[in-house]
Amino acid sequence: MRRKLFAVIVVVLLLVGSVVVTSYVVLSQEVQKPFFVGVTHWGYSVQEAKDRIDQVKDYTNLFITQGGEIFWGNIEAMDEIGEYAIASNLTYAVAVSATIAAPRLVDWAVEAKERWGEQFLGIYFNDEPGGHMLDGQAILEMTYQPAINSMGISIQKMPGGIIMTQSDNGRTYYKPSGEINTQPAFSPIDVTYYTNGTITANVFNSDYERSDFYTSENITKCPYPIPLYEEVLAQNPIQNYDDAANAYVNMNRELLESTCKTLLSENSAVVFTADYGLYWWDYQSGYDLVLAELGWNNSITQELGLVRGAANLQNKQWGTILTWKYDQAPYLPDGEEMFEQMKTSYEAGADYVVIFNYSEDPRNPNTLQGEHFQALERFWNDVVQNPKIKHGGIKAEAVLVLPQNYGWGMRHSNDNIWGIWQPDNTLQQIWTQLQNKIDQYGLKLDIVFEDPSHSTTWKYSNIYCWNQK
Repeated sequence: MRRKLFAVIVVVLLLVGSVVVTSYVVLSQEVQKPFFVGVTHWGYSVQEAKDRIDQVKDYTNLFITQGGEIFWGNIEAMDEIGEYAIASNLTYAVAVSATIAAPRLVDWAVEAKERWGEQFLGIYFNDEPGGHMLDGQAILEMTYQPAINSMGISIQKMPGGIIMTQSDNGRTYYKPSGEINTQPAFSPIDVTYYTNGTITANVFNSDYERSDFYTSENITKCPYPIPLYEEVLAQNPIQNYDDAANAYVNMNRELLESTCKTLLSENSAVVFTADYGLYWWDYQSGYDLVLAELGWNNSITQELGLVRGAANLQNKQWGTILTWKYDQAPYLPDGEEMFEQMKTSYEAGADYVVIFNYSEDPRNPNTLQGEHFQALERFWNDVVQNPKIKHGGIKAEAVLVLPQNYGWGMRHSNDNIWGIWQPDNTLQQIWTQLQNKIDQYGLKLDIVFEDPSHSTTWKYSNIYCWNQK
């Protein structure tokens, strides 16, 4: 009997020991999770970059060249700055524009990863794709026919939410109001469909001057065919939120593959961007890392919940980039506010915290002042190097699930959806639920979107739906 009891005790002790060791390993892994803090640099000479490295190397571990000389793909400059950054014990990354993502730059990035290993992070590619979708112009699809040296089809989201399609059949503009303007190819006619049912058609002569004008009353007399409104409307490639999401994700994937994203990933090079909206779909596009922009007096709690939630469910890295508070000098927040933003990001689990160091003044493109360098140094010494402050100590205890493919800007209660549509009937309900959950959980709230590929049940114990009472 004693032997059996002794054997049971031994087994229990072994199990307990196993749990303790496992817990210790897990905790150790959490403590050792890499964290990067650094600055971007815009300059016109290699020496300027070296001077900036010397200034920050004692209290940062990441240096990102974002513009100026190396923005245009100066391989020699990228090499020289990279060697200097790495000799200064910094991790190095380089910004690459979508318009100059030549194979030569990709080859260089792969070679840089092989040469510098973990000290070369990767490439910062195509800044603010989500922001362009929400507020500016975004090319959603572009295909060419090289044999005839002409464009096959182009779909663009224009400012103001207008969808423009262009193909061999002509050009058409779809406005959010429902108004449509179409200009058939090889035909001297311009037709506009209004939401009240009115149709107007302009016919032009060989000198592109209007020769005839038709309205709904006499449109049947027009010598050129006038399609029905419903026929033209049905050709709009972006009919709903799902269409917008698919077009956005597919186009970004194509752009990323133009950088040979697969090859870079195989060599463990990170491809990342910074954005101020649509993080969920940035990750779906294939980005390894998204830096959420903290600026313009936006809600830091909301931005952290959105980017952390998207990264958590899609198993990606995430971070923040501290950007402009003002659209003119001094641009950045003061040193104290910057310190608090960095500290909050760190405690919420950001893998990266970056300072955006750029102004629109070509004589002085840098925005960092003495108080900002002091804030960086204080953050490094008092937070990053302080074992009493745990990286990622503030974890999500709840998640708010928003509708699938609901690409809402979320900067205010009347923000646009996918940069195309104005607020719909459900937006106010979503906004109210969002504010309630932020008030209840603060930094412990993640915000995600319905997606059958990414379940929330295994990750969160408190799950709230946008339409939950």
